[in-house]
Amino acid sequence: MTTNFTPADPGRRLRAADDPAEMIAEARLSLHETPVDCLLLAGTGGRGRPPVLTRSSLRELLGPRGPGNLRRHLTLLRERGGEAVHALIVVADGHQSVLPSLVHDVLTRAGAQLHDAVADLAPEGPALLTLRGAADGRRWAVVPCDYDSPPAAGPGGPRPSEDDGAEVSVAALRPDGPDLRVLPIGPLREFSATRAAAAAVLDGRAIPRPAPSDPLLGEIGRTLRLPPPDLASAADPGRLLAEAGAALATLRGDAAGAAEGARMTECERIAQLLAALAVDRLHWELLAQLVEHDGAPAIDRETLLQELVRDPTRRPHEDVCAGGRLYVLLEEMRCVAAAALDGAEPGARGTARPAWRALTALLVLLGWWNHRFASAGSLVDELREREPDSTLAPLLTRMTDTPVFPAWWPSS
Repeated sequence: MTTNFTPADPGRRLRAADDPAEMIAEARLSLHETPVDCLLLAGTGGRGRPPVLTRSSLRELLGPRGPGNLRRHLTLLRERGGEAVHALIVVADGHQSVLPSLVHDVLTRAGAQLHDAVADLAPEGPALLTLRGAADGRRWAVVPCDYDSPPAAGPGGPRPSEDDGAEVSVAALRPDGPDLRVLPIGPLREFSATRAAAAAVLDGRAIPRPAPSDPLLGEIGRTLRLPPPDLASAADPGRLLAEAGAALATLRGDAAGAAEGARMTECERIAQLLAALAVDRLHWELLAQLVEHDGAPAIDRETLLQELVRDPTRRPHEDVCAGGRLYVLLEEMRCVAAAALDGAEPGARGTARPAWRALTALLVLLGWWNHRFASAGSLVDELREREPDSTLAPLLTRMTDTPVFPAWWPSS
């Protein structure tokens, strides 16, 4: 099961973790993307312990390996100080229209998996405080069938909404655990109406928004003249990345349209970066430079991953975290490389393909270093789909699915 462990600043607190809208908002702020089709778990510990918010794919949770992976996931949360958890099952993005039968099926199946996992781990595992759902624009309570009238709780409490009527779903009979029912408990507030969003604005934090597709990236990629990779190149990939970022900013900012010669110069800088990243040695050098970003100690290129696994002082700079300046630039360069691969002449594909593969691997490894295993896993899936014979994908899969953990811990 690929999972994201969300960093939490020492002063951060989860606001009303039993409220689906608030938990989704906190996940969006921390993950820098909207959580979709996932199980969110908010771990709570003793005084002075920062909260830990995790995300796991529903597709994998409901698959054949889901129960075992979920038990390992809960065990890890407990080892990291999570004495109890609030759980939220998000269907689609929580607001999209979904068939009622699908809502009930997913909530009861995923809820049953979670109840079983918590029961199997008791009393050593974390306790389950609340189990909620977010689907079809509504909040849901997923409760045992013997659950009586719910208390008058706060905005996340399991209180049926008058607007939702008496709709109830009962799970299939389960011999080894409680049968579950699903109760609609009111509308799901939009992100902008949550306390988490308001607090982020007051604190001056950036609000993550879905990145609109940028046709300029595809246009650049399709028109690039890519030189062949130079295996003996002594280029500095960090400098080339900075120059490519400046070139992209220039191309975006030139509303009036640059002269053809000036535009070609900027595109050449991007092409030089892709040609350098097509060389394995240079894209590995770029990863090392990203680890060393902003004055971090030098790292041995030969044992880079081993050091990230054993040295807890190696923490990613905000520029190389999701939503960070360099992370976003790598995503943009990957879009350019994909367009170049799709539209390049046969000779140029020998540069575009390894460049795209290198940028994908860089983002996978940065995602892994950020404890964003689900995001990294989705990139590995894309790599497998585009290159079924890839020898890199199995290694990356092992790191994200097992998973092998970086030494640093987000909430420490």
